[in-house]
Amino acid sequence: MSQSASEFRLEASFRKRLYFFTGMIVFTLTAYILQLFNLQIVQGSENSLKAERFVRRSESIPADRGNIFDRNFLTPETSQPLVSNSASLDVILNTSLLKNDAKKVKEFIYKFCEALSIPIVYYEKELQESRLIKKIRSREPFVLLEGISREQQERILVLDNINRYVYLVSSPARVYHMGPALSHVTGYVGKPTTSDLQEKEIKTYQLIGKGGIESLYDTTLRGQDGFRIQKRNTEGNIEEERVIEHSVPGNNLILTIDRDMQIAAYKALKGVRGTVLAIKATTGEVLAMASNPSYDPNILSGKNKLERSNHFTRVTNNGGFLNLAIQSRFPPASTFKTLVGLAAMESEHKINYDPKQTFSCPASFTLKSTFKGVPDQVFYNWDKKNHGELNLAQALEKSNSVYFYQLGYKLGAEPILAYSRLFGLDKKTGIDLPGEATGFIPSSDWKKRTYGNKWFDGDTVNLSIGQGFISVTPIEMALFYMAVVNNGKIYKPYVVSEIRSPLDNSLIQKTEPTILRDIPLKKSTVEALKEGLYLVGYSGTASGVLNSPTLPEIAGKTGTAQTRRRGASSSNHAWFIGYAPVNAPVEKQILVAAFVEYGVGGAASAAPAAREVFKAAFPPGSFPRTDRSRAKTMEEEAPVEQEAF
Repeated sequence: MSQSASEFRLEASFRKRLYFFTGMIVFTLTAYILQLFNLQIVQGSENSLKAERFVRRSESIPADRGNIFDRNFLTPETSQPLVSNSASLDVILNTSLLKNDAKKVKEFIYKFCEALSIPIVYYEKELQESRLIKKIRSREPFVLLEGISREQQERILVLDNINRYVYLVSSPARVYHMGPALSHVTGYVGKPTTSDLQEKEIKTYQLIGKGGIESLYDTTLRGQDGFRIQKRNTEGNIEEERVIEHSVPGNNLILTIDRDMQIAAYKALKGVRGTVLAIKATTGEVLAMASNPSYDPNILSGKNKLERSNHFTRVTNNGGFLNLAIQSRFPPASTFKTLVGLAAMESEHKINYDPKQTFSCPASFTLKSTFKGVPDQVFYNWDKKNHGELNLAQALEKSNSVYFYQLGYKLGAEPILAYSRLFGLDKKTGIDLPGEATGFIPSSDWKKRTYGNKWFDGDTVNLSIGQGFISVTPIEMALFYMAVVNNGKIYKPYVVSEIRSPLDNSLIQKTEPTILRDIPLKKSTVEALKEGLYLVGYSGTASGVLNSPTLPEIAGKTGTAQTRRRGASSSNHAWFIGYAPVNAPVEKQILVAAFVEYGVGGAASAAPAAREVFKAAFPPGSFPRTDRSRAKTMEEEAPVEQEAF
């Protein structure tokens, strides 16, 4: 029987629909099979892990922060770290056993405090109802105590009504082996603040660096956390535990710091407020950086909340968080005379200046008044003595202020200020530590804006001995002296020398010396300055402290800055900046800058502090020495008159 046209069309339409739906079914089944293959075979491990996380409790395993070593590092196994980690136990409350009921949790905390003799005030914030409910709902570990003692651990294990609701978890603790002696370099670690959580990739349970290299190199030191999955029974006991990802420790840092020099620098500041800084002259490596008052990073990074809080308050009130080497600025006093001499020699065409020519140096310098009715201004020498005729080297040796009054007045303020800026006394050095301040170089425009009057000759006379409006940081002034030692080259100071892998000790990053400034200086300028600085330690203002056969030959400059509390010498700040050994190649020389607040005089407190660092750097027999007929043993040292300017 033949089909009609309409029947044929219906059959063709049916076939098309059948083929379409059959194709859809085949396509869907194929896609389904492929997806099953993808989920169970290709991504099987990952999805299994996600399922484990969903049905069981996952717990982070905090990574150990990287260790920190000094410049004498060889291997992690054979080198003594400056900063390392130790294991401690934290007490975690299992709130699920208390039905996640805020009232029951609160009652338990009271019992816990009573059993372990803990003042209830310790949990004052946690016991606030809104805070307590939020903490329970967050499902994060409810930490009751951190870093418990062995005695506390034993008491918890014995008390059944306590230990059934808590469990102990091992957590890393930071150990600072040099304590306050290196705290301004290392910094410390602590819990992240609200702003840290918002601005940085960090979790609430992790520790974050606060201050020093712990802060600046935080992500480098932090490492990668692991996690484990735990299955607990209804009583909260662990039935099964599996580590899914092991934690990876943070990278190790190798510092430029020399442990012995650092200890010497810190001890030299005992009982005074000040700083001592040592730098390798031809690389910028910071060998020591101590500041006092200091703080104990072990307490601030510790697990005792009350002890942390009390120590933080004491340190804050005492100004102990301030790293005086890079975060404070003061008038440079007589250490600035070296720059004035340099500016004069480099600008000789302006004033026809020769460092060998002499100025007559009576006890004072009189600046004639140009205003009717205004008396002449008299500027005195620090010892108010007539030193006769002096050239530049002799003026530096004796720190003769009258010489520099005359030289500065003749030269004028602009060349002095210009060279101050050229050597970066108003700029950050870029050291790899946080919070660096900058010095201040005044100008005539600044004075007019600030005080409403012009720059006077008296301002220039004050400037010529490092007094008046100018202020510098100790590290800025140290880098100027580096330029003198290095014929105009200034290297960027740095503290971290290397970053190494904790797994195989492989080198990840190495800091190479970087020239910050290269200022062309005449050979005659450098030689004249070095001659004067040598005489300071040999027969000048610091000779009674530094001229000894047990020390290398030390060149440098003392300085004593007047403060607003004029009058008593105890109100003056003390400076010394120098380098040694004088007769060694520049590659072997180190710079030391010492500053002591209210230290009476440069030779009275700052030079002795620097001496201790030189002694640690160059023990007897380790340095070359020329014959010094006037060298004295330390026992034979006689007191010398301390410079006042």
